[in-house]
Amino acid sequence: MRVPSTLLLATSLCLAACGGDDDDTAGDGGGNENEVITTVTLDFAAQGGGDAVSVEWNDPDGDGGAGPTIDPINLADGTTYTLAVGFENRLEDPPEIISQEVMDESDQHQIFFTGTAVSGPASDAEGAPMTQSYGDQDVNGFPVGLENTVVAAAGTGQLTVTLRHMPPVNDTPVKTGTLGQVVIDSGVEGLPGSTDAQVNFDVTVE
Repeated sequence: MRVPSTLLLATSLCLAACGGDDDDTAGDGGGNENEVITTVTLDFAAQGGGDAVSVEWNDPDGDGGAGPTIDPINLADGTTYTLAVGFENRLEDPPEIISQEVMDESDQHQIFFTGTAVSGPASDAEGAPMTQSYGDQDVNGFPVGLENTVVAAAGTGQLTVTLRHMPPVNDTPVKTGTLGQVVIDSGVEGLPGSTDAQVNFDVTVE
């Protein structure tokens, strides 16, 4: 059952993502129009069998109005999952799949997984119930984060999922393969570019 969230976003309750071929210019100089993200979906598929787990951060009326709801993440101890991350704008009919735009511009985007619930390229939390590794790459061989592998171990914590847009600066790419360490050392604020979406989930593994 979904429960109301007291989540505070790094930017606002209405999340922004980078558009495709619009003529408007985003404030970060990426040359793309910002679009609304109402929904962040995490789909955990158990490798070798087992129950799949699908959770959402969902703000169906966008900025203002009712607050968002969050599904808690409940995983099985000792299970390895394939994790797919999705972003949508459900204010559109049919819903706009923002994940496709992230993939189309994957050399400018990366998803980071941080918080007490996860250990991985961007988080060194001790005793975390989830160990995350990237399962996809952009054209330069750098991680994206729409596809991942997660190994679950007993415990609890909070998972923060951040979608970062990092367009070139003066035609020079700023996305590199070492940005996870930047987050460990300096937080998401130490990254180039700007945050398109940032949401929190409560995690229990048992």
